[in-house]
Amino acid sequence: MKKTNGRWLVVVLLFIATTTNYMDRAILGIAGPSMMKDLSISVVEFGVLGSAFFWSYALMQIPVGVIVDKLGARLTYSIAIVWWSLCTVLTGFGRTIGALIGIRVLMGIGEAPAFPTNTRVISDWLPSHERGMANGIFNSGTAIGIGITTPILAWIIENWGWHASFVVIGSVGFVWLAFWLFYFKNHPSQSRIANEAEVAYIEAGQEKKENVPTINISPFKFFKYRNVYPMLYGLFAHNYLTYLMMTWLPTYLVTERHMTLIKAGFFTMLPWIMSFLGNILGGILSDSLIRRGWNSIKARKTILAIGMLFPFAIIPTIYTENAMTALLLISLAIGGEGLAAGILWATVSDVAPKGAEGKLAGLQNLFGNLSGWLAPVVTGVLVAKLHNFTLALIIPVVICAIASFGYAFLLKNERISLKEDPTNGSNVSGF
Repeated sequence: MKKTNGRWLVVVLLFIATTTNYMDRAILGIAGPSMMKDLSISVVEFGVLGSAFFWSYALMQIPVGVIVDKLGARLTYSIAIVWWSLCTVLTGFGRTIGALIGIRVLMGIGEAPAFPTNTRVISDWLPSHERGMANGIFNSGTAIGIGITTPILAWIIENWGWHASFVVIGSVGFVWLAFWLFYFKNHPSQSRIANEAEVAYIEAGQEKKENVPTINISPFKFFKYRNVYPMLYGLFAHNYLTYLMMTWLPTYLVTERHMTLIKAGFFTMLPWIMSFLGNILGGILSDSLIRRGWNSIKARKTILAIGMLFPFAIIPTIYTENAMTALLLISLAIGGEGLAAGILWATVSDVAPKGAEGKLAGLQNLFGNLSGWLAPVVTGVLVAKLHNFTLALIIPVVICAIASFGYAFLLKNERISLKEDPTNGSNVSGF
Protein backbone atom coordinates (compact mmCIF):
# COMPACT_ATOMS: atom_id res chain seq x y z
CA MET A 1 0.00 0.00 0.00
CA LYS A 2 1.38 3.40 -1.00
CA LYS A 3 1.52 5.74 1.98
CA THR A 4 -0.46 8.97 2.06
CA ASN A 5 1.05 12.35 2.99
CA GLY A 6 -1.56 13.55 5.45
CA ARG A 7 1.13 14.60 7.90
CA TRP A 8 2.16 17.42 5.55
CA LEU A 9 -1.41 18.69 5.35
CA VAL A 10 -1.26 18.94 9.14
CA VAL A 11 2.00 20.91 8.85
CA VAL A 12 0.33 23.29 6.37
CA LEU A 13 -2.51 23.83 8.86
CA LEU A 14 0.07 24.71 11.53
CA PHE A 15 1.77 27.11 9.10
CA ILE A 16 -1.51 28.92 8.40
CA ALA A 17 -2.34 29.08 12.11
CA THR A 18 1.09 30.54 12.88
CA THR A 19 0.75 33.11 10.09
CA THR A 20 -2.68 34.08 11.44
CA ASN A 21 -1.23 34.27 14.94
CA TYR A 22 1.43 36.75 13.91
CA MET A 23 -0.85 38.78 11.65
CA ASP A 24 -3.07 39.31 14.68
CA ARG A 25 -0.03 40.58 16.59
CA ALA A 26 1.48 42.67 13.80
CA ILE A 27 -1.67 44.56 12.84
CA LEU A 28 -1.53 46.61 16.05
CA GLY A 29 1.76 48.18 14.96
CA ILE A 30 0.49 48.90 11.46
CA ALA A 31 -2.77 50.39 12.73
CA GLY A 32 -0.94 52.31 15.46
CA PRO A 33 -0.73 55.76 13.83
CA SER A 34 -4.44 55.74 12.98
CA MET A 35 -5.41 54.47 16.43
CA MET A 36 -3.26 57.06 18.22
CA LYS A 37 -4.77 59.89 16.23
CA ASP A 38 -8.36 58.67 16.45
CA LEU A 39 -8.34 57.79 20.15
CA SER A 40 -5.84 60.45 21.34
CA ILE A 41 -3.40 57.81 22.59
CA SER A 42 0.06 59.08 23.51
CA VAL A 43 3.30 57.45 22.40
CA VAL A 44 3.94 56.17 25.92
CA GLU A 45 0.43 54.73 26.21
CA PHE A 46 0.81 53.02 22.86
CA GLY A 47 4.11 51.50 24.03
CA VAL A 48 2.35 50.06 27.06
CA LEU A 49 -0.42 48.77 24.81
CA GLY A 50 2.15 47.04 22.60
CA SER A 51 3.79 45.29 25.54
CA ALA A 52 0.54 44.29 27.28
CA PHE A 53 0.20 41.23 25.06
CA PHE A 54 3.45 39.77 26.40
CA TRP A 55 2.49 40.22 30.05
CA SER A 56 -0.01 37.40 29.89
CA TYR A 57 1.47 35.53 26.91
CA ALA A 58 4.75 34.78 28.67
CA LEU A 59 3.23 33.97 32.07
CA MET A 60 0.70 31.56 30.54
CA GLN A 61 3.34 29.33 28.96
CA ILE A 62 3.66 27.01 31.94
CA PRO A 63 -0.04 26.27 32.43
CA VAL A 64 -0.71 25.94 28.69
CA GLY A 65 2.06 23.37 28.38
CA VAL A 66 0.25 21.25 30.94
CA ILE A 67 -3.09 21.88 29.20
CA VAL A 68 -1.75 20.75 25.81
CA ASP A 69 -0.45 17.49 27.22
CA LYS A 70 -3.70 16.89 29.12
CA LEU A 71 -6.40 17.96 26.63
CA GLY A 72 -4.60 17.13 23.40
CA ALA A 73 -3.78 19.36 20.45
CA ARG A 74 -7.15 19.23 18.67
CA LEU A 75 -9.21 20.70 21.51
CA THR A 76 -6.48 23.02 22.79
CA TYR A 77 -5.93 24.67 19.41
CA SER A 78 -9.65 24.97 18.78
CA ILE A 79 -10.21 26.87 22.01
CA ALA A 80 -7.08 28.98 21.52
CA ILE A 81 -7.81 30.24 18.02
CA VAL A 82 -11.42 31.08 18.86
CA TRP A 83 -10.19 32.99 21.92
CA TRP A 84 -7.49 35.03 20.20
CA SER A 85 -9.59 35.65 17.08
CA LEU A 86 -12.40 37.07 19.20
CA CYS A 87 -9.92 39.32 20.98
CA THR A 88 -8.60 40.56 17.63
CA VAL A 89 -12.12 41.38 16.49
CA LEU A 90 -12.91 43.09 19.81
CA THR A 91 -9.83 45.29 19.44
CA GLY A 92 -11.60 46.98 16.55
CA PHE A 93 -14.34 48.08 18.96
CA GLY A 94 -12.03 49.40 21.68
CA ARG A 95 -12.50 53.06 22.49
CA THR A 96 -10.26 53.67 25.52
CA ILE A 97 -6.66 52.80 26.29
CA GLY A 98 -7.77 50.82 29.36
CA ALA A 99 -10.17 48.66 27.35
CA LEU A 100 -7.58 48.07 24.65
CA ILE A 101 -4.93 47.02 27.18
CA GLY A 102 -7.40 44.60 28.76
CA ILE A 103 -8.21 43.08 25.36
CA ARG A 104 -4.51 42.70 24.53
CA VAL A 105 -3.86 40.95 27.86
CA LEU A 106 -6.72 38.55 27.09
CA MET A 107 -5.34 38.03 23.61
CA GLY A 108 -1.99 37.01 25.09
CA ILE A 109 -3.78 34.29 27.06
CA GLY A 110 -5.48 33.03 23.91
CA GLU A 111 -2.32 32.88 21.81
CA ALA A 112 -0.23 31.26 24.53
CA PRO A 113 -1.01 27.63 23.58
CA ALA A 114 0.00 28.01 19.91
CA PHE A 115 3.68 27.06 19.92
CA PRO A 116 3.50 24.39 22.65
CA THR A 117 0.63 22.83 20.68
CA ASN A 118 2.58 23.04 17.42
CA THR A 119 5.44 21.21 19.11
CA ARG A 120 3.17 18.47 20.38
CA VAL A 121 1.56 18.01 16.95
CA ILE A 122 4.94 17.73 15.21
CA SER A 123 6.09 15.19 17.79
CA ASP A 124 2.95 13.06 17.30
CA TRP A 125 2.62 13.37 13.52
CA LEU A 126 6.18 13.41 12.13
CA PRO A 127 9.06 10.94 12.26
CA SER A 128 12.19 12.40 13.80
CA HIS A 129 14.05 12.87 10.51
CA GLU A 130 11.25 15.07 9.10
CA ARG A 131 10.63 17.28 12.11
CA GLY A 132 13.20 19.92 11.21
CA MET A 133 11.54 20.58 7.86
CA ALA A 134 8.08 20.51 9.45
CA ASN A 135 9.10 22.96 12.16
CA GLY A 136 10.75 25.18 9.59
CA ILE A 137 7.53 25.29 7.57
CA PHE A 138 5.20 26.17 10.44
CA ASN A 139 7.65 28.59 12.06
CA SER A 140 8.10 30.45 8.77
CA GLY A 141 4.54 31.63 9.36
CA THR A 142 6.02 34.09 11.88
CA ALA A 143 7.92 35.85 9.09
CA ILE A 144 4.87 35.84 6.82
CA GLY A 145 2.65 37.23 9.57
CA ILE A 146 5.11 39.93 10.70
CA GLY A 147 6.48 41.29 7.49
CA ILE A 148 5.32 39.85 4.21
CA THR A 149 1.61 40.51 4.83
CA THR A 150 2.34 44.12 5.82
CA PRO A 151 1.22 45.61 2.47
CA ILE A 152 -2.06 43.69 2.67
CA LEU A 153 -2.74 44.87 6.20
CA ALA A 154 -1.81 48.43 5.27
CA TRP A 155 -4.16 48.31 2.27
CA ILE A 156 -7.05 47.15 4.48
CA ILE A 157 -6.43 49.99 6.95
CA GLU A 158 -6.07 52.55 4.17
CA ASN A 159 -9.31 51.54 2.45
CA TRP A 160 -11.55 50.35 5.28
CA GLY A 161 -10.07 51.93 8.42
CA TRP A 162 -8.33 50.48 11.45
CA HIS A 163 -11.59 49.32 13.07
CA ALA A 164 -12.50 47.12 10.10
CA SER A 165 -8.95 45.79 9.78
CA PHE A 166 -9.12 44.05 13.18
CA VAL A 167 -12.50 42.52 12.32
CA VAL A 168 -11.29 41.23 8.95
CA ILE A 169 -8.02 39.78 10.24
CA GLY A 170 -9.68 38.31 13.33
CA SER A 171 -12.20 36.47 11.17
CA VAL A 172 -9.47 34.47 9.42
CA GLY A 173 -9.08 32.25 12.49
CA PHE A 174 -12.66 31.02 12.31
CA VAL A 175 -12.16 29.90 8.70
CA TRP A 176 -9.03 27.99 9.73
CA LEU A 177 -10.91 26.31 12.59
CA ALA A 178 -13.33 24.62 10.18
CA PHE A 179 -10.46 22.93 8.32
CA TRP A 180 -8.71 22.01 11.57
CA LEU A 181 -11.74 20.23 13.01
CA PHE A 182 -12.47 18.47 9.71
CA TYR A 183 -8.98 17.11 9.05
CA PHE A 184 -7.05 16.91 12.30
CA LYS A 185 -7.03 14.23 14.99
CA ASN A 186 -4.59 14.00 17.88
CA HIS A 187 -2.98 10.84 16.48
CA PRO A 188 -2.41 9.81 12.85
CA SER A 189 -4.09 6.45 13.44
CA GLN A 190 -7.36 8.24 14.26
CA SER A 191 -7.31 10.52 11.21
CA ARG A 192 -8.99 10.17 7.82
CA ILE A 193 -6.01 11.73 6.04
CA ALA A 194 -3.36 9.15 7.01
CA ASN A 195 -3.63 5.54 5.82
CA GLU A 196 -2.08 2.50 7.51
CA ALA A 197 1.13 2.79 5.50
CA GLU A 198 1.66 6.39 6.54
CA VAL A 199 0.88 5.61 10.18
CA ALA A 200 3.43 2.77 10.11
CA TYR A 201 5.98 5.09 8.48
CA ILE A 202 5.47 7.76 11.16
CA GLU A 203 5.67 5.29 14.03
CA ALA A 204 8.79 3.64 12.61
CA GLY A 205 10.57 7.00 12.64
CA GLN A 206 9.64 7.85 16.23
CA GLU A 207 11.29 6.81 19.45
CA LYS A 208 9.41 4.39 21.66
CA LYS A 209 7.36 6.16 24.30
CA GLU A 210 8.88 6.03 27.75
CA ASN A 211 6.82 4.21 30.34
CA VAL A 212 6.65 7.09 32.81
CA PRO A 213 3.67 9.09 34.11
CA THR A 214 4.73 12.29 32.31
CA ILE A 215 1.25 13.81 32.53
CA ASN A 216 1.69 14.38 36.29
CA ILE A 217 5.14 15.96 36.12
CA SER A 218 5.57 19.67 36.85
CA PRO A 219 7.27 21.65 34.07
CA PHE A 220 9.62 23.09 36.70
CA LYS A 221 11.12 19.62 37.17
CA PHE A 222 12.98 20.27 33.93
CA PHE A 223 15.20 22.77 35.75
CA LYS A 224 17.06 19.73 37.08
CA TYR A 225 18.33 18.93 33.60
CA ARG A 226 21.29 20.69 32.00
CA ASN A 227 19.93 20.27 28.49
CA VAL A 228 17.07 22.62 29.26
CA TYR A 229 19.14 25.75 29.91
CA PRO A 230 20.68 26.36 26.47
CA MET A 231 17.21 25.81 24.99
CA LEU A 232 15.52 28.35 27.29
CA TYR A 233 18.22 30.93 26.71
CA GLY A 234 18.37 30.20 22.98
CA LEU A 235 14.73 31.11 22.41
CA PHE A 236 15.15 34.22 24.57
CA ALA A 237 18.07 35.30 22.36
CA HIS A 238 16.20 34.58 19.13
CA ASN A 239 13.11 36.43 20.30
CA TYR A 240 15.09 39.42 21.55
CA LEU A 241 16.34 40.16 18.05
CA THR A 242 12.97 39.30 16.49
CA TYR A 243 10.92 41.55 18.79
CA LEU A 244 13.47 44.36 18.55
CA MET A 245 13.22 44.33 14.75
CA MET A 246 9.45 43.82 14.76
CA THR A 247 9.02 46.92 16.95
CA TRP A 248 11.81 49.23 15.85
CA LEU A 249 13.02 48.39 12.32
CA PRO A 250 10.67 50.81 10.49
CA THR A 251 11.56 53.60 12.93
CA TYR A 252 15.27 52.81 12.54
CA LEU A 253 15.01 53.07 8.76
CA VAL A 254 13.17 56.40 9.00
CA THR A 255 15.17 58.14 11.75
CA GLU A 256 18.62 56.58 11.38
CA ARG A 257 18.61 55.88 7.64
CA HIS A 258 16.36 58.77 6.55
CA MET A 259 13.96 56.69 4.46
CA THR A 260 10.43 57.89 3.87
CA LEU A 261 7.80 56.03 5.86
CA ILE A 262 6.33 54.45 2.74
CA LYS A 263 9.74 53.28 1.54
CA ALA A 264 10.65 51.96 4.99
CA GLY A 265 7.37 50.05 5.19
CA PHE A 266 8.04 48.39 1.86
CA PHE A 267 11.67 47.49 2.53
CA THR A 268 10.80 46.14 5.97
CA MET A 269 9.54 43.07 4.13
CA LEU A 270 13.05 42.10 2.97
CA PRO A 271 14.43 40.82 6.32
CA TRP A 272 11.30 38.75 6.87
CA ILE A 273 11.48 37.23 3.40
CA MET A 274 15.02 36.18 4.29
CA SER A 275 13.76 34.84 7.62
CA PHE A 276 11.10 32.81 5.81
CA LEU A 277 13.77 31.24 3.58
CA GLY A 278 16.07 30.66 6.55
CA ASN A 279 13.33 28.83 8.45
CA ILE A 280 12.81 26.39 5.59
CA LEU A 281 16.53 25.92 4.90
CA GLY A 282 17.34 25.27 8.57
CA GLY A 283 14.78 22.48 8.67
CA ILE A 284 16.06 20.94 5.44
CA LEU A 285 19.70 21.03 6.59
CA SER A 286 19.01 19.47 10.00
CA ASP A 287 16.83 16.72 8.52
CA SER A 288 19.53 16.04 5.91
CA LEU A 289 22.11 15.51 8.65
CA ILE A 290 19.78 13.12 10.47
CA ARG A 291 19.27 11.08 7.29
CA ARG A 292 23.05 10.84 7.03
CA GLY A 293 23.08 9.12 10.41
CA TRP A 294 23.62 12.03 12.79
CA ASN A 295 22.02 11.97 16.21
CA SER A 296 18.91 14.18 15.89
CA ILE A 297 19.90 16.56 18.70
CA LYS A 298 23.46 16.86 17.35
CA ALA A 299 22.06 17.74 13.93
CA ARG A 300 19.67 20.36 15.34
CA LYS A 301 22.20 22.01 17.66
CA THR A 302 24.78 22.27 14.88
CA ILE A 303 22.40 24.32 12.75
CA LEU A 304 21.23 26.26 15.83
CA ALA A 305 24.80 27.22 16.74
CA ILE A 306 25.57 28.35 13.18
CA GLY A 307 22.32 30.28 12.80
CA MET A 308 22.84 32.22 16.01
CA LEU A 309 26.16 33.57 14.72
CA PHE A 310 24.58 35.33 11.74
CA PRO A 311 23.49 38.37 13.83
CA PHE A 312 27.17 39.40 13.73
CA ALA A 313 26.27 40.77 10.29
CA ILE A 314 24.57 43.63 12.16
CA ILE A 315 27.89 45.02 13.42
CA PRO A 316 29.01 46.47 10.04
CA THR A 317 25.75 48.42 9.81
CA ILE A 318 27.12 50.69 12.52
CA TYR A 319 29.93 51.79 10.21
CA THR A 320 28.16 52.04 6.86
CA GLU A 321 26.44 55.21 5.70
CA ASN A 322 24.50 53.55 2.89
CA ALA A 323 20.92 52.75 3.91
CA MET A 324 20.47 49.83 1.51
CA THR A 325 23.75 48.25 2.60
CA ALA A 326 22.62 48.45 6.21
CA LEU A 327 19.26 46.92 5.32
CA LEU A 328 20.90 44.08 3.41
CA LEU A 329 23.20 43.32 6.35
CA ILE A 330 20.24 43.31 8.75
CA SER A 331 18.38 41.03 6.32
CA LEU A 332 21.37 38.65 6.28
CA ALA A 333 21.41 38.63 10.09
CA ILE A 334 17.70 37.91 10.43
CA GLY A 335 17.68 35.43 7.56
CA GLY A 336 20.67 33.56 8.95
CA GLU A 337 19.14 33.49 12.40
CA GLY A 338 16.09 32.01 10.67
CA LEU A 339 18.16 28.82 10.24
CA ALA A 340 17.87 28.44 14.00
CA ALA A 341 14.27 29.63 14.23
CA GLY A 342 13.08 26.80 12.03
CA ILE A 343 14.31 24.09 14.39
CA LEU A 344 14.04 25.65 17.84
CA TRP A 345 10.83 23.72 18.36
CA ALA A 346 12.00 20.51 16.68
CA THR A 347 14.73 20.40 19.32
CA VAL A 348 12.09 20.41 22.05
CA SER A 349 10.49 17.35 20.46
CA ASP A 350 13.87 15.59 20.46
CA VAL A 351 14.93 16.55 23.99
CA ALA A 352 11.65 16.32 25.93
CA PRO A 353 10.44 12.98 27.33
CA LYS A 354 7.69 11.54 25.14
CA GLY A 355 4.33 12.78 26.37
CA ALA A 356 5.81 15.88 28.00
CA GLU A 357 6.66 17.90 24.89
CA GLY A 358 3.97 20.47 25.65
CA LYS A 359 5.32 21.11 29.14
CA LEU A 360 8.90 21.67 27.99
CA ALA A 361 7.71 23.76 25.04
CA GLY A 362 5.68 25.90 27.43
CA LEU A 363 8.67 26.39 29.72
CA GLN A 364 10.84 27.35 26.76
CA ASN A 365 8.24 29.77 25.45
CA LEU A 366 7.87 31.38 28.89
CA PHE A 367 11.54 32.29 29.03
CA GLY A 368 11.75 33.06 25.35
CA ASN A 369 8.99 35.62 25.52
CA LEU A 370 10.38 37.48 28.50
CA SER A 371 12.39 39.21 25.78
CA GLY A 372 9.08 40.68 24.61
CA TRP A 373 8.99 42.59 27.88
CA LEU A 374 12.57 43.81 27.49
CA ALA A 375 13.66 44.31 23.88
CA PRO A 376 11.23 47.08 22.83
CA VAL A 377 11.62 49.01 26.08
CA VAL A 378 15.41 48.65 26.40
CA THR A 379 15.83 49.72 22.78
CA GLY A 380 13.60 52.76 23.28
CA VAL A 381 15.47 53.87 26.40
CA LEU A 382 18.89 53.48 24.75
CA VAL A 383 17.84 55.35 21.61
CA ALA A 384 16.33 58.16 23.68
CA LYS A 385 19.46 58.55 25.81
CA LEU A 386 22.15 58.02 23.15
CA HIS A 387 20.23 59.42 20.15
CA ASN A 388 21.32 56.50 17.97
CA PHE A 389 20.79 52.76 17.60
CA THR A 390 24.42 51.67 17.99
CA LEU A 391 24.32 50.06 21.45
CA ALA A 392 20.76 48.84 20.92
CA LEU A 393 21.94 46.86 17.87
CA ILE A 394 25.06 45.49 19.55
CA ILE A 395 23.14 43.97 22.47
CA PRO A 396 21.22 41.32 20.45
CA VAL A 397 24.46 40.35 18.67
CA VAL A 398 26.12 39.55 22.00
CA ILE A 399 23.03 37.78 23.31
CA CYS A 400 22.82 35.57 20.21
CA ALA A 401 26.55 34.78 20.29
CA ILE A 402 26.17 33.44 23.84
CA ALA A 403 23.24 31.33 22.65
CA SER A 404 25.41 29.87 19.88
CA PHE A 405 28.00 28.83 22.47
CA GLY A 406 25.30 27.23 24.62
CA TYR A 407 23.91 25.17 21.77
CA ALA A 408 27.36 24.06 20.59
CA PHE A 409 28.93 23.13 23.92
CA LEU A 410 26.22 22.75 26.58
CA LEU A 411 23.36 20.96 24.81
CA LYS A 412 23.98 17.21 25.08
CA ASN A 413 22.92 14.66 22.48
CA GLU A 414 20.41 12.78 24.61
CA ARG A 415 16.68 12.87 25.32
CA ILE A 416 15.78 13.64 28.92
CA SER A 417 14.90 10.49 30.84
CA LEU A 418 12.65 11.11 33.83
CA LYS A 419 13.32 7.59 35.09
CA GLU A 420 16.83 8.62 36.07
CA ASP A 421 17.88 11.00 38.82
CA PRO A 422 19.78 13.85 37.17
CA THR A 423 21.74 14.49 40.34
CA ASN A 424 23.50 11.11 40.41
CA GLY A 425 25.43 11.47 37.16
CA SER A 426 23.69 8.58 35.39
CA ASN A 427 22.12 10.79 32.74
CA VAL A 428 24.48 12.87 30.61
CA SER A 429 21.84 15.51 30.18
CA GLY A 430 21.67 16.25 33.89
CA PHE A 431 23.97 17.96 36.35
